[in-house]
Amino acid sequence: MKLTVIVLSAIAGIFLIGLCCVMSSQNGAISLEESVKTAQSGIDVQLANRFNKLTELAECVKNYDAHEYRTLTDTIAARGKNMNGKEVKECLAAFSRVEERYPELRSQANYKMLMEEISIVENHLAQHKKAFNEYVRDYNRYCRKFPTSLFLSIVGYDFIKFEYYRADESMNDTKPMKLF
Repeated sequence: MKLTVIVLSAIAGIFLIGLCCVMSSQNGAISLEESVKTAQSGIDVQLANRFNKLTELAECVKNYDAHEYRTLTDTIAARGKNMNGKEVKECLAAFSRVEERYPELRSQANYKMLMEEISIVENHLAQHKKAFNEYVRDYNRYCRKFPTSLFLSIVGYDFIKFEYYRADESMNDTKPMKLF
């Protein structure tokens, strides 16, 4: 009688340990699957951020360029209107000796800022793509390893085949944007 209780207890213990291993494998796979989906969502967010930020910055630079152009042409036109023929000749002679003072133009700084922002946005996107690929690797590796793959097949877990983010796929989201 005592031996039967010990044997039944051992069988129940082994069954419970096996059940815990199976459930732990399924929980681990679900956790890694969610990490992959979160990383995939991060890429989508960064792509939307890239589009929004770059179009806003480009519009800002474009508007400032138009403002500078108007300021410069207005300044030149105003200087030309206030001169008669004699003054124009004197001005041309003096122009060869004196530096003309135009309004300070700042478009170059705007373009530099735009290029820096493009670099920052692209670096963030690259980091998210790299993280996505790492999560896909971890998930695929976890689900294919023995005994995890055996345990997952026992519970009927549907293994999702996530693909790595490849350079040829990213060409679809890196089409040059017509900013100007």
